[in-house]
Amino acid sequence: MASVLKAIFDCLSGSNDVDTNYVHEKQVVLSPNYHSADTIGADLVNAILTAEKCGKELQTKLDEIVSEYGWKEWIAEKFLASLEQAVKAGAKMAQTMKEAFERAIKEAADFAKEHPAYVTLIALGILVAFAPVAIEALGFAELGPVEGSFAAAWQARYAGYVPKGSLFSYFQRLGMKWHY
Repeated sequence: MASVLKAIFDCLSGSNDVDTNYVHEKQVVLSPNYHSADTIGADLVNAILTAEKCGKELQTKLDEIVSEYGWKEWIAEKFLASLEQAVKAGAKMAQTMKEAFERAIKEAADFAKEHPAYVTLIALGILVAFAPVAIEALGFAELGPVEGSFAAAWQARYAGYVPKGSLFSYFQRLGMKWHY
């Protein structure tokens, strides 16, 4: 942060003594080993999908891919985007990755069977987190039902009289109070 303030001060004061070592985390220093963020993300996904073993060897390879930049948020974003594209495209996983994926699914299913109360709490937490989005998507807004929405069509069914305590009035109250 200090280097940013110094750079701004130097710019405003006309000083030529600008810190050339400062690099914004989304900028990439052009070097002989320069790789774009997209390339780094794709290389990370390729390394994981083709790994024969998980462990130190894979971790070392991943660290080598990002070594020049470090594990920054912009690299993580590109990695997740590349991984999503690979999954959507039906990328062939190495045997190790396939086994890990299948084991994770089995463990999750076993956990759900052994701890139904926890799974219920997690599901309710997810519902609460997404409820404001769902309420708004249905057309229950802060100022009333949105014209042409599901909420407006539902309100029209009441022919001008919405009963107190009805599900519609509950959703509308949520739409007026909840914002994501």
